[in-house]
Amino acid sequence: MPVLLVAGGLAATGKVSLWFIIGFATVAAAAGDTLWYSIGRYGSPQLMRFMERTGGKRQEYLFRSIRFIQTYGVGFLLVSKFVPGIASLACPAAGIVNMSVSRFLLMNGLSRVFWATSVSWLGYSGIPYSAILPQAF
Repeated sequence: MPVLLVAGGLAATGKVSLWFIIGFATVAAAAGDTLWYSIGRYGSPQLMRFMERTGGKRQEYLFRSIRFIQTYGVGFLLVSKFVPGIASLACPAAGIVNMSVSRFLLMNGLSRVFWATSVSWLGYSGIPYSAILPQAF
């Protein structure tokens, strides 16, 4: 997320298009989410064993994500991108509960467009990140 904020700030200088940043971030994040969804859907027994071995917060967040998806359905995917800890495990959790592929792709795509647009726009608006652009590049 910090990289996307800085990229939004870079777009404010005119060196790169904000639409390019939003598009690139959306496609890249959605591709990663789809991979994690597939791992959850087709490798859930192995994923669950791995989580049991490692334990800790990741296991708790995965179980919490599964419960949220079972309770709130696909709407949870829209919100999950903005919740630390839950964001990275919402996609495998959607696969574990066997959410349909088409429903996942639609809701995940919408959520990633919203996420990339809002985070890039924060950087573009120059909140405090315009001050670090000269040092970052």
